[in-house]
Amino acid sequence: MSLVFTGYIAYRLVVIIAPNYASYISPYYTDSYYSFLEDAYSRSQYRQKQPTALLPDETILGYASGAYIRGTDPILINSEITPLGKYIVGLSIALFKNDRIVAIPFALFTLVAVWLLGLTVLRDRVVALLPVLLMATEPLFENQLKVTPLMDIIQLPFILVTIYVFIRESKRGRFFWTCILLGIVMATKSVIPAILLVGCFSISLLLSQDVWQKTRRFVMFLPLSLLVFSVTYLRTFLSGYSLWDFFGFQKWILLYQQSKLQYPLSSWRLIFFNEWQAWWGDRSIIHADDWRWTWPAFTIVWIVFAVVILIRKQRPSYAHLVCIFWIIVYSLFLSVGVISSRFLLPYLPVTFIIGVAAITAVVTKVLSR
Repeated sequence: MSLVFTGYIAYRLVVIIAPNYASYISPYYTDSYYSFLEDAYSRSQYRQKQPTALLPDETILGYASGAYIRGTDPILINSEITPLGKYIVGLSIALFKNDRIVAIPFALFTLVAVWLLGLTVLRDRVVALLPVLLMATEPLFENQLKVTPLMDIIQLPFILVTIYVFIRESKRGRFFWTCILLGIVMATKSVIPAILLVGCFSISLLLSQDVWQKTRRFVMFLPLSLLVFSVTYLRTFLSGYSLWDFFGFQKWILLYQQSKLQYPLSSWRLIFFNEWQAWWGDRSIIHADDWRWTWPAFTIVWIVFAVVILIRKQRPSYAHLVCIFWIIVYSLFLSVGVISSRFLLPYLPVTFIIGVAAITAVVTKVLSR
């Protein structure tokens, strides 16, 4: 069964990658291509009130990555997204003259991270492949390989590995690698997932043994996250900006994100009914092409599972609790404003893991009768 699951996961990846294989290996990102992107950027919505070119996310991210690797200060281009993910894409440009190939290793990294976290929760190597299988067949995940480069697929595995490492380090009460990974999450695309992870971990620690000792150690290691995050802005500091300027700039980024704090609870319309609330133009309702039945199905399963645990006052494993708290904390974040389907990437794999855990528990109970 393990070979069957693994083989099908590999097959799905091949089906996605093979038709566009040439674009992943072609050395097209030359100086002339960069100049073309630079010109398009100067005429785009990012520089002109009346733009003659509208750049999609993957184009601006490809341009910004090329600019960063050429020494541009990250606060000057695409500054609303933190820079590490673009430096990673920039490294791909420097090595392969291609900004798309980076999606493949990070997609594989994501699936491995789902399996590791699933194994920690489900404690069965074969059953832990089920969430991986669900993730590998998600149109939302597949689109991260088709539309590149995007920062979501780079940040996602770091989020999942941070949860996995926190669960493991909680046993010893030492959170060195957890906080290093939190800094990487902050620096890759946005600081918000890292803030939500800290909230999730803080709640989880309240239910652990030696709560005060572990919480104190977690707080003690947290400055490492800020150190890792700050290092990714080294070019900014070398340009003469002070630490105070740096924190002021991060405040601006958070204020910039407030534009999405409208239409609260609209995320649930997307999850359950495939009704995506646009926050631009005529603010119409759009149907997402990457919506799938798994979104409402596994959302219902995790909610029922959490309610049953609460009503029966059961004490699931610590790994279960951490994953459930992450889903709850992230769901609250999704509920405060408008989102696009890509916002669900950190939500779905953990939901699949808890959903498989709930279904497995029911099946095991029925078969044992």
